[in-house]
Amino acid sequence: MQLHFLITSEQRATGAMFMESLNDTVLAFIYPSDGARTFHTFFCPPMRIIALNAEGQVVFDEVIDKWKWVRLPVCRYVIETGPKVEYRPFMNTILSLSPELPQVGALEPGTGMDQLLFSLLAEAVADMRRIREVHRNKIDPKIQRWHFEAWERGQIVSSAGFILDFSEACDLPNGAVKLSYSVLKAEEPYIDEIVAASVGGIPWRHEFPSHCMRCGKRASWRPILTPASRSPVEILWRYQRPENAIPICHHCTATLRILREESVRIELGWGLWGPRFEALWQWHRARRNKSLPTNWDLYTHPLWPREYGGESWETGSGALKFAEPRPPHQVLRSEQQMQTLRRVLYSRLFRGRQPNEAPLQKLVDFRHDISKGDSR
Repeated sequence: MQLHFLITSEQRATGAMFMESLNDTVLAFIYPSDGARTFHTFFCPPMRIIALNAEGQVVFDEVIDKWKWVRLPVCRYVIETGPKVEYRPFMNTILSLSPELPQVGALEPGTGMDQLLFSLLAEAVADMRRIREVHRNKIDPKIQRWHFEAWERGQIVSSAGFILDFSEACDLPNGAVKLSYSVLKAEEPYIDEIVAASVGGIPWRHEFPSHCMRCGKRASWRPILTPASRSPVEILWRYQRPENAIPICHHCTATLRILREESVRIELGWGLWGPRFEALWQWHRARRNKSLPTNWDLYTHPLWPREYGGESWETGSGALKFAEPRPPHQVLRSEQQMQTLRRVLYSRLFRGRQPNEAPLQKLVDFRHDISKGDSR
C-alpha cells in the first residue's frame, strides 16, 4: 500500500479524479483546524471515505459511489481509499503531522500547507468564477434559473456553502465570500430541488447503450411522460431521468406510433423500468394533482418520496444512494410487465427492418454484446 499527501494545488484539485481504481492507494487530506467538510466523487472510482477528529477518532466511514456529494461531520482529517483497503496501518503517520500544522485559519506563506488548504477550495472557487462571468457582481435570479441547468445550480450552491464553511477559518477573498452569500440568497426558494438535482439530474444519455429495445438497431432514448406547461424549471430534471425514457429507433417509433400515443409509451416504460417507472409515474401524477407528501425529505430521497418505491434500487427506491442514473439492469419486473412489454413491442409487424439475432430478454436487460465505440 502507498500513502499520499495531496500538497500542491494541482494534486488536490485532481485527487482521485479520472483514476480507474484507487487499488491499495491511501490519499490523506489534513486540515489545520476542525470543520465540516464537503467532498465529491465526480469522475472518481468508487471509494471509501473516512473522516477523523483531532484525536484520531472515526466520525465518518462509508463506501461512496461515483457522482456523489458527501457532507462530512466536523473533522480534522479525511482519508480516501479503495472500498476494501485497510487504512489503519497509516494512522500514526497521518496523525503525526498534526503538531507541524498551524492551528489558525490563515496559513503562513512558505509552509507549503497553504497550497493544500486553498486547493480544497479550487473547484468551489471555479464555480464562483462562472457565476461572476455570467452575472458580474450582482446575482440575477432570472438569469441564474435560465442560464444553468438545475443540477449545475445544485453543485454551485454546494460550492457556495463550502466556501462559507471556510470563510471564518481562512482568509478568503471577500469577492468569493460575497458571491457565495448572494448565490445562496438567490437560490433559497429552490435550494432543496436543485441540490436533489445535483445528484439525480446529471447527464447520462451519452453514457448508456443506445440499441432499440424492439429491433436491436441503433436508437435514441425517447421520453415517456411530459411535464405540464409552465412547470418550474427546477423540477424538469426528473423528466430527463432514464426511468422516463425508452431506447427505440425511428423505424420502430413510427411503426408503434410512439410519438402520437402516450399509452404505448407508458406501457413500454412500465415494462422496461418496472417499479422505477411506477415510482416516477406516481410522483408525476401526485404533482399534477398537488398531492405530494408534505413530509418529503428531498435530501434523503431526492428522486421521489420514500412511499413511492421499495427499499432497493431494483424495487424502485428514490434514496440518495440510488440517485445516480443507471441503465435498467436487474430491475425486478413482474411477469405482467414482461408480457405487456412483449405484447406492445410485437403488436405490429416489422416493415423492412427485421430484428437482429439478440433475443428480446437480452435487449431488455442490456446484456447483448456491444462493440467498442457503439455505446454513446
